[in-house]
Amino acid sequence: MQIERNEVRCFHAVVEAGGFSRAAERLNLSQSAVSQAIANLEHRLGAVLLRRGNPPQLTEAGIRLLRYAETVLNEERETLADIAQIKTGALSTLSLALSPATNARFGIALLREFSERNPLTRFKVTVAPSREIVHGVSDGRWEVGFGPLQHTMPDYFTVYSCFSETRRLMIARDHPSREALKRDPQATLRTLPLVTSYLDEAPRRPSGDRLRNAFASVWEVSHMELRLALVAEGKAVTYVSNLVTELPPELEHIEGLPFSSIERQVGVYHLRHQPLSQAGARFLALCRERWNI
Repeated sequence: MQIERNEVRCFHAVVEAGGFSRAAERLNLSQSAVSQAIANLEHRLGAVLLRRGNPPQLTEAGIRLLRYAETVLNEERETLADIAQIKTGALSTLSLALSPATNARFGIALLREFSERNPLTRFKVTVAPSREIVHGVSDGRWEVGFGPLQHTMPDYFTVYSCFSETRRLMIARDHPSREALKRDPQATLRTLPLVTSYLDEAPRRPSGDRLRNAFASVWEVSHMELRLALVAEGKAVTYVSNLVTELPPELEHIEGLPFSSIERQVGVYHLRHQPLSQAGARFLALCRERWNI
């Protein structure tokens, strides 16, 4: 046995309005339709709910059903109100991860414009290394990722390429190995550590990714300013994106190697088969508008 929602609505209206005719006006129904709905409900439940009069009086069964009706209708009103707010972004959360270089160049401008368009939307924004973002979006830690794209992105992503990025290998100008680099760059690099933002776990490394083998060791430092400071102090070398405009003056580009510069595409992506939240969809729309994609 089921309690039909329209019958519950009629019952609640009769009690709240204090009569069948006033309930019919409130519901924009005929009085006979309201009376029939109450009769059907009483017949289905096998119990009298209202003692007819002016106003109708609730029976014990009617009192219990009224509590149920108020709960159901209140939940319906709250749900509709929540959905209306979700549609405006008020109850939606932007769960976003940005790479350090993308954040350095575009983070403030993007979030400023997004917040101006969606002032009630909540933020959950993280700056993380690009490979960690890919894994994090895959695992559901973030809904949307924005950063350098891998050569082969997982096919369960929807990907939008926004712009290109050049990462240049940098060293301190007064590094003790600077002259040796000019004479024999590959052999010299094998004596120097590379400081990077994120070191993949071995099972996650692409089979062709052997660039790290060109260096003596790899230091994993997630904070970009700390990486740049270590390199400026002559402790290591690192790759720096051309998106980063404020570089320590002590750094210079290591040239003459096949991997002195690395070109990459930067884009925004999310899980293909999982619907985006209102916030995620609006952020994606902003990126597509900004980069004409």
